[in-house]
Amino acid sequence: MRIYFQSASIPTRAANRLKYRLSLKESQARQVTSEVLGYKDWTDLHSELGSEVASALDEACDSATLTERRVYQASQLLASSVDLHGESADDFVRWWQPSAAHAHEEGRDPPPAPFAGSKEDLSFQEALSTLAQAVYHPVGQFEQALMAGIRRTENESSLRSAESIADELLSGNRNREPEVARRLLEALASRGLPRSILNLATSLTLGDGGPKDEKRARDLLEQLAESASTPDNLKRIAESRLGTP
Repeated sequence: MRIYFQSASIPTRAANRLKYRLSLKESQARQVTSEVLGYKDWTDLHSELGSEVASALDEACDSATLTERRVYQASQLLASSVDLHGESADDFVRWWQPSAAHAHEEGRDPPPAPFAGSKEDLSFQEALSTLAQAVYHPVGQFEQALMAGIRRTENESSLRSAESIADELLSGNRNREPEVARRLLEALASRGLPRSILNLATSLTLGDGGPKDEKRARDLLEQLAESASTPDNLKRIAESRLGTP
């Protein structure tokens, strides 16, 4: 089931979302994206740009077509053997939306409530829901609610949603807000989320969103490399940056 495009903008954004969500190399993210969209590889996808009338994007498909498309995409994703960190291929494709014009907007349910009752609790959920549906909305306007929620919630799904927002700030899938991204990463890393710890180490090394701190960055990488709970792909990245086998 090949999806035709007039330009590479949508496949490129899809590959970037995949890259940062799963901490993949760019070449691997592009390969998996190509396969999910019905191509042999990234070169094959580029060779077909503009060669056919563009396929309808997800938002323009009827429910039956969209379901068929996502079943195919999930099967291709599963066949790629990429590590989804315990998430099912079907659920991942619903989040990823590689053939959508505005990913994270169409067909996404609001995150489940991690805790309930207080005004702060509701503010966290409203922030996650609004940002999931409006990728161009400034994240900084919701920073206080996000930080409070990240520190309090015990709901893994909501933590992953907050982590995805921080990833998108880094990847360029949202308007860059480096200082906000750094503070979110600090909060997420304090909850022990390996991908956020790795991203925080990168920000500390580069001085992105705050001062450089190479010593702390190395400490974080060592923490990842030594932890039994670190996923294998993230452990390999940490070890590579540390220069250890």
